[in-house]
Amino acid sequence: MPGKALLIATSVLAMLPLALAAQTSAAPPATTLPLAGVYYRYWPEQIVQWVGPELPYSMIVLNLDDRGKQPVYDVQLIPRAEGKPVRYTNSAEELALDQKAGFDVHQVPMQFDGPADPSNGAQYMLRFNTEKGTPVVWQFVLGTDVSEQGSGLSPVPAPIPVLMYREQGGLAGEGTALQIGGVTSTADVWKEIAQPPYFVPYRGALSTGVHILTFAPVSVSWKSGAQSLTDSTGRALSLTTSADSTTMTDQALGFSAAYATAGGAVSRVTFSPSGVRGSHTISLEFTPALAPGSQSSFDVIIGRKTKIAAGSVQVSAGPTVTESWTFTSPDALKNLSAKATASLQP
Repeated sequence: MPGKALLIATSVLAMLPLALAAQTSAAPPATTLPLAGVYYRYWPEQIVQWVGPELPYSMIVLNLDDRGKQPVYDVQLIPRAEGKPVRYTNSAEELALDQKAGFDVHQVPMQFDGPADPSNGAQYMLRFNTEKGTPVVWQFVLGTDVSEQGSGLSPVPAPIPVLMYREQGGLAGEGTALQIGGVTSTADVWKEIAQPPYFVPYRGALSTGVHILTFAPVSVSWKSGAQSLTDSTGRALSLTTSADSTTMTDQALGFSAAYATAGGAVSRVTFSPSGVRGSHTISLEFTPALAPGSQSSFDVIIGRKTKIAAGSVQVSAGPTVTESWTFTSPDALKNLSAKATASLQP
């Protein structure tokens, strides 16, 4: 599916960096310091529609996370002209994350109806009022099966490296439409890929198992506690360690980062969403193993063997660690890089 639907990847800048580890001279031997700048987020479902000229938006995006006691809805209205997306959520936790990232976000009550398992012909309905009281009603009709044929990487038009991978996907069907106030925009036929009368998709998509990995130029300060790390924004990671591995878990966002270490070097980091049946992972593999004051090549792997990106990372040594990431693939990331710093509070 075309990558424009994934402009929502800007939202990953609100997420907590949980990736590689590098020990520094300022850290106790048992402390592994997460690299700043590597961010992970998982959404079980994502629905998008391209919007026509009737409305001042080019796209609406809905991210859904139903793994907790209460489902989390994260909605973005992407402006047709330049400017930040307007964001809406039903979750106080999601609101706080987006506010810390500097997004224009509002918490409002939302009603969402849809089947537990997406299938051809399934209908979804989202309703909420904006902060100004304007009603928003979005009907999405799934026009194809959701399958691995819809899996893959989608390029993200962002100034920093962002990888977004969907495990499965399907396309919108007739009847998909967005109404804001008294104006309705109905999804157009996707003429570029349609093969009437046998295959007539509309300009929208539903994806399942969406992994987002972002490399951002940020600076993060960590404080070490008893089997935990807390950053300067107050977000905490719980730690589980052994002689050759460390696992960091973010309960709030529902995922863990597990990585293999030996002699202060990291050979592999695997991100896994919690509460999801089966194996759903994205990993970074390093050759040679990544260590302070060295350079390594890396591959980004979905599951066990699907390679989606590659590049190199240079890591400095010292109380403040600097990581410089560059990509050799995919083509969309070749001209992008990110430099981030991490430190441990004394």
